[in-house]
Amino acid sequence: MAVELLDMATLTPEQLQRIEENKRRAQELRRSKLLNQQSASATVYQNNKNSFSDTHHKRASDVVTVGQDTLKRSSSSTVPCPEAQSPKRVASETGDNRLQGVKTVLPFYGNIQASSHKNSTSSTDLWINNAAHSNVRADNDQNIFGKSQSSNKITGYCKLVSKDRFVIDVGYHKRMIDIFKTMGSAKYDAPSKRWSFHIKDHNLLLKVLDAEPDLSISKLPDIVLRTFLSAPPAPVNYEIDLSRIDKQLVENLMPFQREGICFGISRKGRCLIADDMGLGKTVQGLGIAHYYYSDWPLLIVTPSSVRYLWLEAVLSWLPSVPLHHVEVMNTGKDYVGDARVVILSYDLLARHHKDLNLSRFGIVILDESHFLKNIKTARTKAALFVARGCRRVVLLSGTPALSRPCELYTQIAAIEHNAFPSFQTYGIRYCAGKQTKWGWDFSGSSNMEELQLLLEHRFMIRRLKSDVITQLPSKMRQVVVLNPSSINMKSDEVESWLKRLHSKQLSGMQRRGALLSFFAATGNVKLKAVKDYIADLLEAGKKFICFVHHKVVMDGLSKTMEDKKASYIKIDGSTTASERKALCDKFQFDDNYSAALLSITAANAGITLTAAKLVVFAELFWNPGILIQAEDRAHRIGQRDSVLVQYLIAKGTADDHLWPMIQNKLDVLHKAGLSKDSFMQSDTAVVKDKTQSTLEDFFDELNDSSDNLLADVVEEIEFKEDICCGATV
Repeated sequence: MAVELLDMATLTPEQLQRIEENKRRAQELRRSKLLNQQSASATVYQNNKNSFSDTHHKRASDVVTVGQDTLKRSSSSTVPCPEAQSPKRVASETGDNRLQGVKTVLPFYGNIQASSHKNSTSSTDLWINNAAHSNVRADNDQNIFGKSQSSNKITGYCKLVSKDRFVIDVGYHKRMIDIFKTMGSAKYDAPSKRWSFHIKDHNLLLKVLDAEPDLSISKLPDIVLRTFLSAPPAPVNYEIDLSRIDKQLVENLMPFQREGICFGISRKGRCLIADDMGLGKTVQGLGIAHYYYSDWPLLIVTPSSVRYLWLEAVLSWLPSVPLHHVEVMNTGKDYVGDARVVILSYDLLARHHKDLNLSRFGIVILDESHFLKNIKTARTKAALFVARGCRRVVLLSGTPALSRPCELYTQIAAIEHNAFPSFQTYGIRYCAGKQTKWGWDFSGSSNMEELQLLLEHRFMIRRLKSDVITQLPSKMRQVVVLNPSSINMKSDEVESWLKRLHSKQLSGMQRRGALLSFFAATGNVKLKAVKDYIADLLEAGKKFICFVHHKVVMDGLSKTMEDKKASYIKIDGSTTASERKALCDKFQFDDNYSAALLSITAANAGITLTAAKLVVFAELFWNPGILIQAEDRAHRIGQRDSVLVQYLIAKGTADDHLWPMIQNKLDVLHKAGLSKDSFMQSDTAVVKDKTQSTLEDFFDELNDSSDNLLADVVEEIEFKEDICCGATV
């Protein structure tokens, strides 16, 4: 039935009067109903409060308000909580006002530990409304930093803003402002409308504010008070005598690397070295470890793809450690015996940490510690188990928190397992922790300024390249020895080429041709190890350029990136000029693109990719000039940072022959003043096989004319046999 709207102008005065009377009656009825509901709720609350107080009575002098908690039932109806009882704190006999066993008091259900919900019933949904997080609500029953709708309490919380000052975020309260003004260290900042105080006044100020019945101010976390008030860490001594560390390592330290080692020693060997990529975290970790040589054996846990890079680093930087004292574990059955240094992967540690005799290790280095970001994974649990049993723990990571502060908790726990009572305590404070109908959500961030101060003064040292750019070369090279267990050296093809190369019946030119053919086979042989290494880079979230030469390698790495769901660009010989420009712009200006997969011969010139600070060569190339040109896709005008160049080397392949040749060629040009680059000073040297023929064995017979002939051979291989993935531009 259609309803016609009334035309008010046609109504009589009597009709208008009756309408107004009906409105007035409806308003009175609604107001009366609301008052009855509030009265009934207050009666229920008071009865429960009296019952609770009779059972759990404590002196008022022992009570301090640290926050206001509210209760939300899991059913559709919500019971108001007009005066949520405050948590209680018992002061120590010495007058220390720090929390000792904080318990949250909820009027209806008694005491519940703030760090867990073990005592909660399945029929209720506990919602802890911490004033430190504006996004934690209780169905609009509570206004953060203001008066509660169901009570007259004003809530707020303390937050550290410098190593010696804190602020209180809170709404207006006249008596509170009068108290603030009595503190000698009080300062008011008009733009932010916040009062700040010296941290020494924290306990006294909170004690005075606790006496105000309509105020609820939560204190600074215990870990913050321990760090900056109760027992502040000793300042870093940068003049520590490092003479007990291997001379080879100490004499090659840059100033900031020496500072990193001194920081670790000042923290008694339990720290996080979080320097930017390429600043030498490996050498700093080994320096700290060797300073505490009396605590060895040393355990090094690392991603599987760089285990042998660590082996090379130990042998290069610590020559006093014999080779037979260093053991790299590939399986859980490997016998380590009395090895002084054991290197294994996170995955191997997760599977066999109960079988290994981990108790004998006094110091552990956890490389790429951001791999432990998820507290629920087996490798994280195993690593924390190891860290707790070691006297010294050194974490290394250029990206300790890839995206969220919650990823830092496990790394902090590895250094100091009792830093926070629980992950929930940490998450509520620094991850904007909030409870949803699916559980707790710790994906956010909060109090970041305080967290940064805590990390820098207690756990971590971090330097960016921009901070130490004056101490760095503009370009650094590093040799990465790939995992031998991932290289298929037992294939008939490889054994055939090795046998042919070592034959004394071949002339110089024949050997060189054999080497080039072996180089073509090497791409396929080392592909699995290269894929593992690139997968680790993708997981670490590093933006990088990867150069390859053979089509099989490019296709294999393309599949790896697609499997990892990584956004990347690819440029090979089939890419047109217009496509190149569009792809380069994507990599340069879109942070979602993490990798550029390029052909050495097709993309070594004519493009700019300064968005990357890391250049990885998955394969070598016999012409060092081409390699330098390729490096300079990132190291060119527009690059404001130091560039790290990594060459992935597979032992027992053609790389063993090509890399010394490349080094020698460029070194000759460098000494002659024809090139500013030299590969002789690469970070990690390849250990040569004693049975391997030397460079001179291959090339002493060659002259300038044969070099021209070699160019013809190379061109024929590249274009006629189609072994490369792109033509030279």
